[in-house]
Amino acid sequence: MMSKKLLYSLLTGVLAVGVLGACGDVEDDGGMDDGGGMEDDGGMEDDGMEG
Repeated sequence: MMSKKLLYSLLTGVLAVGVLGACGDVEDDGGMDDGGGMEDDGGMEDDGMEG
């Protein structure tokens, strides 16, 4: 019975460290701000045909 209590205590500690470790400061590396995505040209391409 004591081994279950020890196991549960260790697992609770690991969970607490994991949750608190995720609450740290995040450094902004600018990975999404590089503007390398798709370009927005405002709509369909103009091929010169009227219709």
